[in-house]
Amino acid sequence: MTADAVTTARSDGGLGFWLRYVESRGGLWEPSADRALVMLPLDLQRTFELPDEFTATEHPDVAREDGAVLLTSGHPLLTAAAEDALKTADVGQVTLVEPAAQRLDDGCLLARAREHFPVDHGRIDARGPAERGVREVLRLGALVTYDASAEERFYERAECWLDVPSRLELPGPVVTRLRQAAAGAAAGRSNRASADLSKVPAVLAEARRLLERAAGERSAALAGSAVAVAEAELARTRQYYAEQLASLARRAVKVPADRRDMLAARAGSVRAEERRRLDEVREKYSPRHEIRPYRLHLLRVPALRLHVDVLRGQRRFPLTVEWLLPVGAFAPLRCPQCGADTARQPLVVAKTHLGCASCLPRNALVSVAAPVNGKPRAAVPAPAGSTAAPGSAAPKIAAPRDVPPGGNGTGQALRPAGLRDPQAASAQNSRPRGRAPSARQPHAGAPRSAGSSGSTQPDPRVLAKSGERLAMDFWSAVSQQNLRALRRMCVPDSPAAAVLRLFGWAGPAMAVGLAWHDVPQSLTSATFPGTGGELASTGGYLETGSAGRSYLLRWQVGARRVNEILPWDTMALGNLCAAYRLRDLPEPAAELDPVASRIWRKVLTAHGLPLTLRCLAAWWRVGDMDAVLAAYRPSELAAAIHRMVGYRAGEREISYDTIAGLYNVEGARLRALTSPLQARLKLSVDQPW
Repeated sequence: MTADAVTTARSDGGLGFWLRYVESRGGLWEPSADRALVMLPLDLQRTFELPDEFTATEHPDVAREDGAVLLTSGHPLLTAAAEDALKTADVGQVTLVEPAAQRLDDGCLLARAREHFPVDHGRIDARGPAERGVREVLRLGALVTYDASAEERFYERAECWLDVPSRLELPGPVVTRLRQAAAGAAAGRSNRASADLSKVPAVLAEARRLLERAAGERSAALAGSAVAVAEAELARTRQYYAEQLASLARRAVKVPADRRDMLAARAGSVRAEERRRLDEVREKYSPRHEIRPYRLHLLRVPALRLHVDVLRGQRRFPLTVEWLLPVGAFAPLRCPQCGADTARQPLVVAKTHLGCASCLPRNALVSVAAPVNGKPRAAVPAPAGSTAAPGSAAPKIAAPRDVPPGGNGTGQALRPAGLRDPQAASAQNSRPRGRAPSARQPHAGAPRSAGSSGSTQPDPRVLAKSGERLAMDFWSAVSQQNLRALRRMCVPDSPAAAVLRLFGWAGPAMAVGLAWHDVPQSLTSATFPGTGGELASTGGYLETGSAGRSYLLRWQVGARRVNEILPWDTMALGNLCAAYRLRDLPEPAAELDPVASRIWRKVLTAHGLPLTLRCLAAWWRVGDMDAVLAAYRPSELAAAIHRMVGYRAGEREISYDTIAGLYNVEGARLRALTSPLQARLKLSVDQPW
């Protein structure tokens, strides 16, 4: 048996699995170019009712001409072998072998630690020589069964690799090398008593949670293919029962009065049967998944343990890092302050303790130079600890293209909320006094501040300074992931509050088109007063280091609280920017009720995220939701909210018939529902959501 033959046999799908299964049960096999000769032990002969020797193949021509057993997907032998393998769980301990290559010296290991764990305001120094140790890794494998509908079932193999001490998931390249190392160390499973199993239950629970989350996202994606089929079957069901009810209604007109009660009772039974049948159809196409674990390995990985100090001046903060020898990478490390993954949030040294960018304000953000009233502004020196080269000028970010030349545009570095920026203040005070810049007409459907009709406009200089400060505080809170501060700065029951409810601290960045992990580092801002007492607008450009997006905050002048977070195109185009689509948004972190779930799916696809947030804000203002849901179907409520809010926003394709067709509801029911909802919401020019 050559190595090439073994590799070929093992690379096959069904045949390769069968050969590995036979080998694990004490059988033998001899490969050839397109088939394999299999010799079964006595117990497998009895289990599968097979002879002691037979030929198996994956090629139909070979099976037809030579009489070999064709092992392809769905064959009873493969199904029975898979069930037997799942029942006999693969559980054990694997001790990896230290590679024969020369290990890193202490100086090289320290240099790699400094490169892998960057520290703001500090430096890593070794406390002594590296020590040999063992790092434990948990490997959990499972078979996930997805039921997208009653007719569609999918199977998928899933694995989760977690570092035991930190309970963090290992990155893909590390997992690949660990899998290769574990495949050649199967003989090291004997010494089970040497492992510390006290931490395994907590790590196992975390692995199961990660598998559940991944399976839920996958199940939702697979269920999307069945949505159209489900809607079509629901439509056919409704049409069938509507025709029956119409027939009974026509007969009730012609029959004598003493038979009308009988027809009315029959119509009631038809409606009850319709509700039951619709529930069956929804249940038929509701997505489900099942996770069936089959493998649990505890890997003992040889490692070099290096005790270090993170220095800031004379202060020292102890830390321990471990280099995994078989894979040539560091083990994951949690923040000693908040427990965040340091691979995503770099370490930061404060004056009193060691933390990360999640729990400590990062002041070492890039400073920005941008024009102020058309005049160049002096670059602010980069703070200590920044990555800019000594003597180099701070990088510049131009003001957004749509900001008028006369706008109050400023470029600023983000800072912790509540701290005064003296250079920004001096630049503000040094601006030439004169006529305020003209503001563009706000987008359709923009709310007016309460009681603003007839009120005097605020001083343009005061308004510009207030908007500049609000934008700085708001995006600084986003960069610090300070959800509590963001909630204080947003108007309750507003679209801004809705995006926080959906995505937490990452919602504002996602509302303008950034990814959830993009952290704002610098911004420009320009403030425009509202016309006729409307809300003020502050917009500009956000820079994250890896991406950039324009933004627009609409806010209440008196309270300095944000109503909406929009893309800048909203100001430029004069509407809610229906062309602005965010189709690749992740599923919301918040649990959505049936109406909110339909609004999220339908409005997002048809009219984009800004109108979706307005519709959700309106629905969440409806009082006594249980009573409303008991009286009306969720699809009818979602359609009515969509049409009412979209109509006041000036959106296109928002007629009763269009929205009724989108939600597959009756147009008459939609019109009848508008009045009771309007009585609850009281939508107007001042309250468009």
